[in-house]
Amino acid sequence: MNKFFAFVMSLLVLLQISCVQMSGGATTAPTGSSGGVVVIDIGHFIGGDGASTPGAVNGKRLTECTWWYRYAYYTKKVVEDAGYTCVVTNRGNKPTNPELAACAARAGVVQLNHPDKNGARYPSKYHPDRVAGGMVSADYAIYRKAACVVFLHHNSSGGWTSGASPSLIICNKYNGGRLGNCLARTMEERVLNHGMDNGGRGCSVIVRSKDADRSAGWMNACDDSGIPAAVIETAFLNNRNHANYLADDANARHYAEAVGHGIVRYMRTHGNEPRHTRADENKPDEGSFGYAAESRRLNVPGAKRLLH
Repeated sequence: MNKFFAFVMSLLVLLQISCVQMSGGATTAPTGSSGGVVVIDIGHFIGGDGASTPGAVNGKRLTECTWWYRYAYYTKKVVEDAGYTCVVTNRGNKPTNPELAACAARAGVVQLNHPDKNGARYPSKYHPDRVAGGMVSADYAIYRKAACVVFLHHNSSGGWTSGASPSLIICNKYNGGRLGNCLARTMEERVLNHGMDNGGRGCSVIVRSKDADRSAGWMNACDDSGIPAAVIETAFLNNRNHANYLADDANARHYAEAVGHGIVRYMRTHGNEPRHTRADENKPDEGSFGYAAESRRLNVPGAKRLLH
């Protein structure tokens, strides 16, 4: 009996070694320190679509939010194919347009049903002295204890209708740098000047940490909870070179997939690294606390310590 038991155990060990070798040395997909959950958020909302092209491009008029409704699925698929859980969110209501509704269903978009119209800003449920538009999306990522969150946007500026554009990845101060760099380098390798003409210009990574600077309020809320956050601003919708590229379906899929590959690159190389979290909610020493007047008007707890 002992000899038979030893023989069986030997076979099991050999089988395990064989499985490891066949899978390239790993039997399970790599996971981040938060279980590998990745949140990607479609920027803006239907009816408040963000950036847009100045007119029809290839017969289409592109807007920021509707473009990402169509193509976020391809970003999600790359992330999930790499072995991670990926959730797509949007702070608005479910699209009523049949085509966009079908795209939302395909991507499994979690509709947060809280469009912040007319520039309204709200405090974070988890860090109530952080006040910003789009805060509900950051709060969802915090609720899911995300390994990272990427906000899907396009840029637009009156000065960049032609020629090279200043492509950007924006990240949060404490936790977002490596995520931002992985995304920027991947977009350079796969998209910028590789199909989408950018005049040889690369992609910058910038930190946004003052709450009063647009998206920084909700990225700081993510930072406070130890979540790396980044905003994709790599393509300019009113740059004709970029818009022509994004108007082509095959190119659009490739662009969305490149974002997914950037996320996977981060998760595989940095997903298990220690995170910075806000040590003391009562000390205004980690980031800038903006919108003091609005915070007081909203009766946000702790607004008295908002110094800027």
